[in-house]
Formats: sequence, structure tokens, C-alpha cells
Amino acid sequence: MIFNSIDFGIFFPLVFFLYWLFFRSNIRSRNLYLIGVSYLFYGWWDWRFLSLIIISSLVDFVVGKKIHNEDNGLKRKRWLLVSLAVNIGFLGFFKYYNFFVDSFIDAFTIFGGGFESFHLNIILPVGISFYTFQTLSYTLDIYYKKLKPTDDAFAFFAFVSFFPQLVAGPIERAKDLLPQFLKIHTINYNLLRSGLLLMLWGFFKKIVIADRLAIFVDGAYGDIANLDGITSIVAVVFFAFQLYLDFSAYSDIAIGSARILGFDLSTNFKRPYLSSSFSDFWKRWHISLSSWFKDYVYIPLGGNRVAQMKLIRNVLIVFVLSGLWHGASWNFVIWGGLNGLFILVFDRFFSNKDNNLLKKIFISFFVTTLWALSLVFFRAQTFGDSIMMFSNLFESNKDVLYNYGLNEMEFGFAIKLLLAYMVFEIIIEKYDFLYQWFVNRNFVIRWAVYISMLVVILLFGSYGVGLNDNNFIYFQF
Repeated sequence: MIFNSIDFGIFFPLVFFLYWLFFRSNIRSRNLYLIGVSYLFYGWWDWRFLSLIIISSLVDFVVGKKIHNEDNGLKRKRWLLVSLAVNIGFLGFFKYYNFFVDSFIDAFTIFGGGFESFHLNIILPVGISFYTFQTLSYTLDIYYKKLKPTDDAFAFFAFVSFFPQLVAGPIERAKDLLPQFLKIHTINYNLLRSGLLLMLWGFFKKIVIADRLAIFVDGAYGDIANLDGITSIVAVVFFAFQLYLDFSAYSDIAIGSARILGFDLSTNFKRPYLSSSFSDFWKRWHISLSSWFKDYVYIPLGGNRVAQMKLIRNVLIVFVLSGLWHGASWNFVIWGGLNGLFILVFDRFFSNKDNNLLKKIFISFFVTTLWALSLVFFRAQTFGDSIMMFSNLFESNKDVLYNYGLNEMEFGFAIKLLLAYMVFEIIIEKYDFLYQWFVNRNFVIRWAVYISMLVVILLFGSYGVGLNDNNFIYFQF
């Protein structure tokens, strides 16, 4: 089930009313209810893969207790390996089996070897990368003695499967989200209001802007061989914004729907295209994943408190793994490696303390430009397509700009939307109190804005014409 579907439009109001009418006063029954609706939400796509979530939840619930109750360091490590083997094993098989087998065969073919293909037709379970990292954070935090295990199995199963963020994050830490399943929630008007507004904002970003950009991007990347320089540049820029708006929209809807149910999820994006360095970018982009890799990979490797060569190693390991997390393709590995190199090469020249406005603008533009160019590897289907797209950037004009789903009027509208959105982000970056100012306005002003946004979504949204797929991009990860 996806947020921008009629199914969810029926599902969520029903969940909301039943939740607050019948399940708000008893923690156990509420958590059982949330497990049930979360499994329904996930199983709507393919009920067979519910077994993976259930097994992961059961294993980590038991392993967490075993690690906590064990004083012997070697035995604690063995129990942690059980959790890693099950969770990474599921992830590795469903997401990476064919990738590693094909890479192995290709490597030996280069040296004249011959192997019969062991390629399997494996369906990638939606959201497996997200809930695997979420449940792993529980056992890892217990192992590092940052968290005590819970005795409430229903609370833990609800934590792992919580439907607003189950499929595409934010990836929540047990220390932050799990305690929220262990206390009674009451209806809070401010949370309801902010949650609904955030959901509305997410739908606006997804349906009105991101899906409109997707029409052009899908058309251009589906016809790379015939693109000219201008069209290629536009495709690169549009995808950078499509990815950001699409994924941040999902996070907004997830956080908003969780608030309506009384839960507080972590912020996942914070205006990354206004970053002052590449390191700053990764503190603003997909924050829950960046912080996960920092805490569970980068710091255990030694972080930045090591010799220069080991620091380079640590950064590259984190970013290559981050790339591989996104997909079983060498293109994703290259994309991750490039972003690690950007930090190592360029961040030494940037200073977050520099208040020169022109320099800030230049750095933000530089960071965003290199990021957008790296996304060619993220979006293109093959390495060859990526190289062809880069070569197209220098092609002469073939006058094909309006051949990819957006006519001149629609294209102009998309540009205006992007400019307006970036102006909005700049204003919010400088005046972050504006949200509180808005919610303190009188009833008439607030509802005029709500209704206007809803009308804009209904009238100007992209609802399938020219779209290959209106799923959220990160569903594939």
C-alpha cells in the first residue's frame, strides 16, 4: 500500500478513528492493533513477505535479552552474530544474491574461466533495507550497552513494523521510538494539526512537483542516446529535485501520520540543497540513514580519530556501503564512492563559520551540482548509460527539450514550481520560526491555506498521464 493511493485514503482514516475510539487507553491492545494494521499495510503488497518481518522481530527480541543477560564477552558477540546473520542474511539473499553471483561470474570470465549462471528470479521485498536496519539498531545498542531490552514483545513487534515508516523510513532507533510504544497517548490537538499539515505538504511535494518532474526524467533517461546537451542538463537537474522532493515527501507523510497517532518520528531531511559543505549535506540528507552508518560503521572503525590513511579508508567504506545499501548495482557503488571522495577532496576547502553570503551561495551551488552529477549513476540503469549521459552534456542542441512528456507550458510550470520551492526553503532556513508563526494565526487564515493547498494538489497534481510509475522512488530500496 502506498501513501498516494485510494487504498491508503480509505485505510488511514479508518485506522485513525478506530485507534482513538477503542485502543487509546490500553497499551497492550493498542500495540496489538498497531501490529495488525501495520501487517495489513505491508501485506497489501505481498503477504508472503510478512514472514521476514516476523522472523526478524522474533530473533532480535530474543537475542536482545540474551545479549543483555550475558556477561561473557565472547558469548555476547556470538548472540550478536545470530542477529546479524539472520537480518543481513535475509537482506543479502533477497537484495544481493544475483548481484554477487553475476559479479563473480563476470570476474572469472575476464580470466577465461567459465561458469554456469546461478541467477534466480528473486522478488525484492519492499522496505527490507529499512526495517532490517531499524531492528538491527536494537540489538547493536544493547550490545554496546546503550539500551536495555524490553520485556514487552508486543511493543517491540509494533516498533519494528510501525506502518507510517515501515517501507521507506525514517529509520528509527529503538532508544527513541520503542519507549513511545510503552506509554499511553492522549489526543493532542497541536499534534493532530501539525501532522495533517505535514501530510498535506508531503502530498503537495510528491503529486504536484516530484511526479511532474518524473514525467520528463523517465522520458529522458529512457532515451539517453537521443538527448542533446540542454535536455541532458535539465534531466540531471530535474532528477536531483525529483529524488529530494519524492523522498522528503514520503518522510513528511510518514512523520505526519505518526503524529496523528501520537508518535514522534525523527526528522529525515533538513534543506540539503542549502548545505555549506559535503559533510553538512549528509547531515541534512536522509539523516536517519547517515546517522546509522556513522554510529554503527564509521565510529566502530575509528571515525576521524585515526591516521589520515585510515580516515580515508573509513569514509570510503561508509559511502561504498551506503551506495550498496541503495541497490545491487555497481552504479550505486560508484555513486557512493564518488560522494565519499567529494568529502575527502573538497571539504578541506570549506568552512562552516564563513558568513560571506556570496561564498555561501557558491558553495551550496557547487555541492548541489556535484551531487546532481553523481546521481547520474544513481538513476541510469547501466554504467554505459551513465557514461552516455555525461557525454550528452556536451552535445549540440537538437531541439528535443519538449519531446519528453512536458510541453512548453508544462515545462515552464515545472521550472516555476522549483524556483518557488527553493525560495521557500531559503526563507525557512533563515526564519525557522515561521511554522510556529503560521499555526498561531487565526482559524480563517490557516484554513484558507489548507484548502488552497488541497485545491492545488487536486487541480495541478500529476495523476498518471505520462507517468510510468507513481510509486515513491525509495520503495525500490
